[in-house]
Amino acid sequence: MLKNIFYFVNERGQNPVKEFIDSLPVKEQAKIFAYIMELEHQGHNLRRPLSDYLGHGIYELRPKRDRIFYFFFLKDYAVLVHAIKKKSKKIPKADLEFCIKRKNEVMSSRNIKKLDMEAVL
Repeated sequence: MLKNIFYFVNERGQNPVKEFIDSLPVKEQAKIFAYIMELEHQGHNLRRPLSDYLGHGIYELRPKRDRIFYFFFLKDYAVLVHAIKKKSKKIPKADLEFCIKRKNEVMSSRNIKKLDMEAVL
């Protein structure tokens, strides 16, 4: 079980993963938050088909065609760094590199905001 899950926040204070989720229909949002709750509950033990490891410390939540990318931070935390609609079989290399860049930003500057699951439910 994880202690908390955080969103990446960029230098302008924007929260791109939250904005992606908010732009989706309510049914898709509910599915994503169900996956996030499973991540919080199972932590490092979450596996396929719900989650997959992509490399470089980056994982993906896999609700249908949506992909929410995250990494583990300070052992008991996860940070959601990027989100896309998957359009092909493989995750585009540019998206994985983007996740790694954001992971490095978080590690150096701690640009994160706590995800409030109670506000979602």
